[in-house]
Amino acid sequence: MMTRISKVQVISMSLVICHLSFSAMLASCSSDIDAPSLPAVESATIPQGVELPADKLFGVWEGKKEVGSNNTNHFEQTYRVEFQSVDDAEAILSHWFVDAETAIPDSLCNMEYTYQFDGSNIELTPKPAARAAGASIIKAVHTGDLQMQLFAVGDNATTAICTLTRTGDPEPSITGVDRTLPQAGEKVTIYGRNLQFVDCLYLPTATGELAVTDFTASSKQIVFTLPSAELSPGYIRCHASGAHVSSFTPAMFCSNCVFFSTFSTNGTSTPYTGSEFENTINITQSLFDKITVVESDNLPDGHCLQLAALDPQLPAVVSPATMLCFFGNTPVTWTEDTSLDPNTGMFRFSFGDRMQYVVDNSGGLVTAKSKCKETAVEMDIYAYSDGQPVWNTGFMSFRLDKDQSKSLTQSWFAQTAMWNNDQPVSFADGWKTFTIPLSDFKVTESDAYATVGGLMNFLKANKKQAVIKLINYQLDASHAAQALGSFQFCIANMRLVPYGTPANRQD
Repeated sequence: MMTRISKVQVISMSLVICHLSFSAMLASCSSDIDAPSLPAVESATIPQGVELPADKLFGVWEGKKEVGSNNTNHFEQTYRVEFQSVDDAEAILSHWFVDAETAIPDSLCNMEYTYQFDGSNIELTPKPAARAAGASIIKAVHTGDLQMQLFAVGDNATTAICTLTRTGDPEPSITGVDRTLPQAGEKVTIYGRNLQFVDCLYLPTATGELAVTDFTASSKQIVFTLPSAELSPGYIRCHASGAHVSSFTPAMFCSNCVFFSTFSTNGTSTPYTGSEFENTINITQSLFDKITVVESDNLPDGHCLQLAALDPQLPAVVSPATMLCFFGNTPVTWTEDTSLDPNTGMFRFSFGDRMQYVVDNSGGLVTAKSKCKETAVEMDIYAYSDGQPVWNTGFMSFRLDKDQSKSLTQSWFAQTAMWNNDQPVSFADGWKTFTIPLSDFKVTESDAYATVGGLMNFLKANKKQAVIKLINYQLDASHAAQALGSFQFCIANMRLVPYGTPANRQD
């Protein structure tokens, strides 16, 4: 029997174009091998387009395609394109499939496109990240009756993909938030799509919800100032009355998930009993190297937050009570690193014990049974680069086991940054939340480490020490390194939190 899957928001496009590159793969083989003669790839014929009102393009289009002749090789593939307004000219293409033998759905990632619309034909161009992941140009043609045909455009051929039907009006969707542990008076920005339809905003409290009436909403973001209130861990609910739907942010206000707030050993020695560094593995080495603990009410002269306060063009920064500063009290010259293990400072601790602390103290937000793919490390960060409050070079190397070999693909390491070549991260309006999903540590793909408890118990039992380093080295093509004359990087409120955005809810 054919296997079917329910509608999900997991997205991929790479399978659409993989067969287009087959001939090129053969051509790249050794010239000493006689490659078989292949017939020329025939391009699909693109039909004549039929006029489509722009407000009808704006919305959700879906379709299915079946491949294979029997249960052992049958795949049912589902495609979904969500077109943003013509003014935004952006689209999200989704593709997932399941095979009948294993019943396992497969997918990769969101594929974001820009598009051009001439009234009946749409040309979708992948954004840089999607293009780097292998996404091709897509042509879509409205053929009438709110149906469109999709075609993948390769170097040598145009291939028919699927026929889509318009299935729904646009709904708000949330992709992130800039601060997940904000303080009263700070501006919070929620990011997403179709957010212009949100007309009600609700914050979680112990007794229910607190309505926020003063906010601004545009298609891609909602901005509001956090009121002074007793808020509880939970999700901000963004309600669109016209669509009768609620969308939700990632988990917010998870103060009971913080495992480093003061970064203090409280004057004790190893194993730092009673402090945030308390551990079961007897760390005997220095906890900090070229990293300084700083109190926000006692910032030294020359600290980057002091410099920001002196700039009349920048708003006052609301700082956490305590922070760690790379690479000291004041900004330093940051040259390009020549290796993945530079001697530029580190932060060492027992992550297994910190995970245990959160499991014991988070009130059930994170448990030993929590899946690593549904959990993340978060921290508040503030960066300063050559006179500007931006992060525009280097990456954070979070190493669950400091003794593993140094590699950009090491499964016990998460090598990650918030910025890319085209989008430096600005801290002009204050601290931002930096999120590292536990799934970024590829080792969590193993069943043994797929849960918080499994990973935590292994790290503790095997006395693994974690290390965090900042490395000014090219991470990949989207993250080139550059030398800086003045740099400082501050972190605060490290925490282990639930990760993910709940699905929209019909109200």
